[in-house]
Amino acid sequence: MERDKSHRDVTIKDVAKRAGVAISTVSRVLNGLDKVSAKTEKRVREAVAELGYVQNALAVSMVTGQTKTVLMVVPDFTNDFNGSVIQGAEEYLKARGYTMLISSTRDFEEEDFEKLYRRFSGLADGILVVQGSPDRMDHARWEKPLVLIDAYRPQEDHYTVEIDNERGTFLLTEELIKNGHRRIGLVGGIPGESASGRRVAGYLSAMEHFGILADRRLMAFGSHFEETGSRAMAAFLSLPEGARPTGVVAVNNLTCVGCMKVLAERGMRAGREISLTAFDDHLLARYSVPGITVIERPTIEMGREGAKVLLALLSGERPKEKRLLMESRLIRRGSVIPIGE
Repeated sequence: MERDKSHRDVTIKDVAKRAGVAISTVSRVLNGLDKVSAKTEKRVREAVAELGYVQNALAVSMVTGQTKTVLMVVPDFTNDFNGSVIQGAEEYLKARGYTMLISSTRDFEEEDFEKLYRRFSGLADGILVVQGSPDRMDHARWEKPLVLIDAYRPQEDHYTVEIDNERGTFLLTEELIKNGHRRIGLVGGIPGESASGRRVAGYLSAMEHFGILADRRLMAFGSHFEETGSRAMAAFLSLPEGARPTGVVAVNNLTCVGCMKVLAERGMRAGREISLTAFDDHLLARYSVPGITVIERPTIEMGREGAKVLLALLSGERPKEKRLLMESRLIRRGSVIPIGE
């Protein structure tokens, strides 16, 4: 059937007339407020399609109390991990009629967080947060349904989507130890009760498990950015020959890139002069020669699952499991050199 009105002129009253139902019935169907018969819903949706009716988003939000908008907060836009999580969340939300807004908190001061809360607290129905390192966000400040991704906050009652971060760095450190390394450096991470702190704990746990004393000179704590990796690798290489690490664990992809940058500047290479392992796969890790041994996470799936849990909360459901622990795996490439005792 031809559309008999421009979509700009069509009103909910027109839809109701075409479908032969009350205006309130059209509103219930379009806003999902309660159930109507399948036959009535079909008539209403056919009328909407025939007339080209477009709902007014502001009017819908006034009726339902929802904006159909989700805010995602990430530490930065340079990390491949964050981009993949954003992709997974956006795909899931978009397919269900939601819009996603994104904000980066890198270099935020306390007043910047306060502006973020004020600006978006009334606009978004719910919040997805990818935890930063350090993590300085007051999650309770939102007073909205909130799901944490890549987080570890056991003292808080939030739903989380994560992997076993401690196990990941344990496996990376173990891989170096089983190839004969004893002087092993750690790059990045901040000790404490966070995902970042769990990675530090995994490194220390592996060293203790194999009876190796961790040398504090070889532990370069810091935020998960490239400059932390660059500073750490430069400091390691400045140590006397016998004090340098023979292998290094980088706690994420950006710190790994920083390490690789310094090695390249000095005419060195991971897998030749020094062994290197890292958390999170990335392009340089895959296509450098040799490739870098990494812990791979299901990044897109983590974003999708976070969005799924959040929409469940927004619909009034309460998933049984507060902590969704997803699988990760060790990918061996050529960046670990076997050495003698």
